[in-house]
Amino acid sequence: MPHHNTIQHIDNMKLSFGTEVNHQPNYFLEKIWKGLLQGPGNLEESYQNYQRRYLEKFGKCWDGDTFGEFLEPKLHTIRRDIANEWIAGMDIQLVVNIKTPDEFQFAPTLKCQSVQRIQIDYSNLINDDGPAVFIDYELVDRETLVRLAINDGFPTISDFFFYFNEEFTGNLIHWTPIRYT
Repeated sequence: MPHHNTIQHIDNMKLSFGTEVNHQPNYFLEKIWKGLLQGPGNLEESYQNYQRRYLEKFGKCWDGDTFGEFLEPKLHTIRRDIANEWIAGMDIQLVVNIKTPDEFQFAPTLKCQSVQRIQIDYSNLINDDGPAVFIDYELVDRETLVRLAINDGFPTISDFFFYFNEEFTGNLIHWTPIRYT
């Protein structure tokens, strides 16, 4: 029987989220849930169930549980994704503490809606006043950059660049219909 080379397609991938940036809570779980609760479908009961299971497992509530109404929703994530494994249509499991005994999926399995290429350029050849950001190879303007930073869970552009503080190429992984450019 002849041997055929096939590309294995992964249908399900985990996105791991930390809960702190620079030793401060980032409230990513709460921000992701805020976006999910504002989206289609009634996920309130699901939210309560995941929150209860988190409390049972870790003995505490999510960091921003008491002031979540003041947080902006996190609608996507940015990952290096060197092998370009993320594609639209695959299932996404959102977890904390990946590959540890404390691994925990904190939201229902979602569908990847789309993937966009992102580059952050620190050469100052494009912008003399700071890094240039490209989405799908197009330079984004300041207004889009503000939305990108907030939708990725950062309060300001400064916080975004404090985290992404060097040349970067990767993918924007969307679990909502939002897209840029």
